[in-house]
Amino acid sequence: MVGLIGLLLAIVGYGLMQLIEPVPVQSPPATTEPPTFAGRSLLVASDADMVATAYADAKLDRVPGIVDTLSEIPLPLAAENPQVAAIPVSNSVMSWPQVIAVAPDGQRAYVVEVRSPPPAGIQALDDIAAMPAGQTLTVIDIADPAQPRRLEEIAVGRNPEHISISPDGRFLAVNLEEPGRELLIIQLLADGRLGQRTYLPIAEGPQDEPGNRAAVWHPSGQFLAMTQGSDRDVAFYAIQVNGDGAIELQPYGEPLRVGNHLSNGRFTADGQFFLVPDLKWNTQFLRMLNFLLNPAGEMIAIRFDETGQQHEVVSKTTVGVSPEGFDLSPDNRLIATVNMRRTYLAALPAAWRGKPHSSLSLVQFAPATGQLTTLGEYGFAGLLPEQAVFDASGTALAVVIYNYRENQPRTGAVEFWQIIAGESPQLQRSGWQIPVVRGAHDIRLVP
Repeated sequence: MVGLIGLLLAIVGYGLMQLIEPVPVQSPPATTEPPTFAGRSLLVASDADMVATAYADAKLDRVPGIVDTLSEIPLPLAAENPQVAAIPVSNSVMSWPQVIAVAPDGQRAYVVEVRSPPPAGIQALDDIAAMPAGQTLTVIDIADPAQPRRLEEIAVGRNPEHISISPDGRFLAVNLEEPGRELLIIQLLADGRLGQRTYLPIAEGPQDEPGNRAAVWHPSGQFLAMTQGSDRDVAFYAIQVNGDGAIELQPYGEPLRVGNHLSNGRFTADGQFFLVPDLKWNTQFLRMLNFLLNPAGEMIAIRFDETGQQHEVVSKTTVGVSPEGFDLSPDNRLIATVNMRRTYLAALPAAWRGKPHSSLSLVQFAPATGQLTTLGEYGFAGLLPEQAVFDASGTALAVVIYNYRENQPRTGAVEFWQIIAGESPQLQRSGWQIPVVRGAHDIRLVP
């Protein structure tokens, strides 16, 4: 009996601890001037087919007339009525925030659908995994930031989850959920349209474990990094394009067991390191508990060995809870992780740590050694933020907010932050945000 009482008290005590919120919301300064944000424009993908809390209860809360959208925000930001040019482009939040690719010359953008919209009138599903399969890749002309235009929309395969473009702008890599055709490489034509397609099989991992893989190009264009093995491994591949256009892909070293539940990563500018966040969503014996009790996440740095012999994890640092997206500053010395924490929770539990608001973590990165050092965590209002992007100068940050906790939300937002320079840099909310179509989940800078 004493043991049972002790167990009950421990459970109650743990529940009460979840009411303590250790990350306060940072108050922005009062300002009437927009922040300086260097670049040509920002691209934002919005999934209008579900609200943030649909991950918890599968209630979509769709609003007639609001559809999936790609928004383009011209830069610099206008002091009054910032312009937002928007066109319908099917996309979905149901993958990592890597559904937009921008050509190096800034003339074209490519968006994968991931999942398609449910039939009209559907407002709830038995499980969010029942969202209809997607298949399309859309090409958009973004040469004029005020007037983006759809060029073509093509079916490329089941659930195209992630997309990335080679450094020279010649190829797209698209991850699919098709056995034996897990990776698609598309050669791009001179005008940016889609050319020859090559479907490649990717092994599931050392124990044939499935994974929500994301393919990322090395700066040389000669290698790809992929997350796999139930999102715990990172594997590297050498890619070769033969004279006849045939594409070959070969494993480049052994896969690394890196973390617990990895998101999508990116290489540093010199290609020496691969950076990837670990959400740690697989720490409990019950799936539901993973999203209630998941611990703080990590940022991980992997040294990429160009001989393919000794890839290795060189540094890890603790960041906020559920760090799904991140960006690396142009000088490769700062990382901002976007921690959605537990803002995906719906009505129940009524109060729980991480449910009220999200956060950003600022991490210092040493390009010579790969050392990571967390500098601070900063809270802000808004649900399910999945991605952020530094401006071209590295002195400002834009973060996408999926929606706010309200009945039948209609808008999401792009919120702007400033980098306070110094020996130990800090983040400061600017007080500026721009409303966009609800469901904003991915953002890219057109420099």
